[in-house]
Amino acid sequence: MIFESIFMIRGAGFGQDFGPKLIMSIVGLLICVYDWKSNEKRKDYFWVFLFGAIIWSMAELMLQLSGMRALQDKYLFGMDITHALWLTIPLQGMSEGAFVAVIGLLFGDRILNKETQKKWSIIFILMLLGLFLNYLREGIHFNDVNAGDLSIPSRRDMFPLTANIFIIVMCALAILWLATTSSDSRKRGIMMDLIMIIFIACWTLSEWLTGQRWIEVGTVNSDGSYSNLRRAPPLIEFGALAYDVLIEVSLIYVPFLALPYWLGLIKTEESKV
Repeated sequence: MIFESIFMIRGAGFGQDFGPKLIMSIVGLLICVYDWKSNEKRKDYFWVFLFGAIIWSMAELMLQLSGMRALQDKYLFGMDITHALWLTIPLQGMSEGAFVAVIGLLFGDRILNKETQKKWSIIFILMLLGLFLNYLREGIHFNDVNAGDLSIPSRRDMFPLTANIFIIVMCALAILWLATTSSDSRKRGIMMDLIMIIFIACWTLSEWLTGQRWIEVGTVNSDGSYSNLRRAPPLIEFGALAYDVLIEVSLIYVPFLALPYWLGLIKTEESKV
C-alpha cells in the first residue's frame, strides 16, 4: 500500500452533472453583484471570482489532460458535453474554485462585522443545514459504494508530483500573504479560509454519508489504466478527506484574494459591509 496511489472519488451526480456547476457559477456572479451594489461599488468579489475561475480552470485542465482526474460522461441539463472542454473546464473553474472563494468572502466579511455578525451567522448555519438535509434525502449509504468501479463519474489521483508542486506553491502564496499583509486584510483572509473550511467540511461530510464521495487506493499502470482499486482503510480515508477540506479546497484558494491585493486591485483597508 505504501507505493499505491490515493484517489478522491465523486461517485454521484456532481461528478458528471454540470447543471449544478452552471447554477453555482451564476450564484457566484450574483454574489459579486450583490456585494458591488451594497458596498459602494467595490470590485473585490469580482477580482476574487476572476482569479479563482482562471486559476482553477487551468488546474482542472492540467488534471484532465494529464489523466490525473478521470471523468466519464458529462451532461448539462441532459445534453452530452463530454468532449466540450471549452465549456466544462470554465464551469469547473467557476463552480469548484471561484464560487467557493466568494462564499468564503460573503460570509467571512459579514461575520467579521459586529453589526451584521449575528444575522449572517444565522444565515450561514441555515445554509449549511439546508445543504446537509438536502443530501440526507438520499439516505445514509457511506458503506454502500461501488469502490473500484471504472465507470465512477470522477476519480482523481490526489498526490501526483505536478499537483503537489501546485499545492505547495499556492499554500506558500497564501501563508506569505497572510504573514505580510495588513492586520485587517489578514483577518479577512483568515475568516474567508475558515468559512470555506466549514462549508466544504459540511459538503464533504454530506457526500460521504450518502455514499457520493469516498477514498480509494490502487495502482496507476504505465498505460494509464488502474489495478487493485479498492476502498481505502478508514484512517487513510479520513486523512485524505481532511486534507482535501483543509488544504485542497480552502487554503489554496486564499491566493484568489491575495493576488488581487498584491496587484493593487483591492485596497488594503478594513472591509465595509
